[in-house]
Amino acid sequence: MTTPNPSELFTPFLPATFVIPEDPERLRTYLNEKLSAISDVVNDKTIGAFTQSSEAINGNKYIYDTSKKVRNGYQSVARIKSWVPQTIPMPIQDVNPQFVIAQVWGSASKPCSKTGQGDGEYFSFFGAGDPRIQFTMTDTTITITTNGSTAAYQGFIFIVYVRDGV
Repeated sequence: MTTPNPSELFTPFLPATFVIPEDPERLRTYLNEKLSAISDVVNDKTIGAFTQSSEAINGNKYIYDTSKKVRNGYQSVARIKSWVPQTIPMPIQDVNPQFVIAQVWGSASKPCSKTGQGDGEYFSFFGAGDPRIQFTMTDTTITITTNGSTAAYQGFIFIVYVRDGV
């Protein structure tokens, strides 16, 4: 895999055009290099894949402390069938001291009824700060607290993290 240069923030992306050499020997080298670069970019991406009880690499790269260490971003999701106070298992396995959470947020949906429109409600929230739903996490559980009026809602807790974050 090619290591991104932190001073060139868009190095994981492919250029829009290529100048292909005509010489057969240079062409072979050129194609090998370009196809490797394309593979490095495309293979890292599982864009939009959130899976429960497992992890998906999300294509994010975290470069900090040292540019020689590139850390991959991962994501997972916990499905919440009803936003009532409860404790559920953490959807990510093998949490270790190198595990670092980058972002967590939730979504709550109360679809509109069959008889009318305009009575559906949808909102997003972070772990704390919304009086309707809050949650805390440990390496084994997610604990949800609510104000008691959210049992009809369903939704997700999204977790974005770095597996080798230290």
